[in-house]
Amino acid sequence: MGRGTVGGTQRRYAALVVGLAALLAASPVAAGESAWSRQTEPAPGPARVIGGYTHGCIAGAVALPLDGPGYTVLRPQRLRYFGHPALIAVIRDLGAWADRHGWGTLLVGDLSQPRGGPMSYGHASHEAGLDADIWLRLLPPGQRLSDAERRDPTPVSMVRTGAPTADPAVWTDTHAALVRAAAQDPRVARLFVNPAIKATLCRAFPPDADGNTRWLQKVRAWYGHDSHVHIRLHCPSDSPGCVPQDPPPPGAGCEAEGFAWWANRIADRLTQKASAPAPVAAPVAGPPQSVPEACGGVLSSR
Repeated sequence: MGRGTVGGTQRRYAALVVGLAALLAASPVAAGESAWSRQTEPAPGPARVIGGYTHGCIAGAVALPLDGPGYTVLRPQRLRYFGHPALIAVIRDLGAWADRHGWGTLLVGDLSQPRGGPMSYGHASHEAGLDADIWLRLLPPGQRLSDAERRDPTPVSMVRTGAPTADPAVWTDTHAALVRAAAQDPRVARLFVNPAIKATLCRAFPPDADGNTRWLQKVRAWYGHDSHVHIRLHCPSDSPGCVPQDPPPPGAGCEAEGFAWWANRIADRLTQKASAPAPVAAPVAGPPQSVPEACGGVLSSR
């Protein structure tokens, strides 16, 4: 792999991300709660995902216990610790794995709301009960957060601004092992990490050696994600209405062309945001238009 070429692409990527962040910060944000974020309990019935990760909902969601072997849930007051049973199982299994290997306690960020759907703030995905954020800040084994810090935790970035790889002052072999363990789970379809973290993994685990290409392909570079890894599951077999994401491009995504592909996606998004007219707020009757029609029944069911 041409490391110098990849590093140059990474620096271009970093500049694009700064521009996108500025546009996002200037964009209007929905005020108050949505009908979806006001839900406090899952819709009744068996687990069933409708729609996709950024355009969907879930019935029969399950709550992740707030504490378990090797993990603890952050910001429980948000009620974003619900998901498909498969997602709950993946997180509990990953926590137990971390506990057995002495990695420390995983800090679990947002999953989905009790019925999924769009969140009032914070995510453009996590709508179908198949996404979860695992923070890269690890607590020492046996340590727990105070109630105050649990409600308002402090993230730790693994990346210095503009750096082509993860910060060696905070990034460790344990972080790399955690990402690899999650990516090797067959239930996991994708993981999103900061581009600098992806580059670090590519150097630590050369593609085409010991099966690295297969799991590295799942680890996708994307803006943000410097303090957490975003886990996304495959559509479950019990949900024929679930809309899967296209499979990742071939290869491990470690070559310069792979990073350039993501940089071009960011550049396209910047162009679209810069040219789009300002949205006009308008009242909407019934469920938001960003979810499939069948989600109306999930929102209203009792």
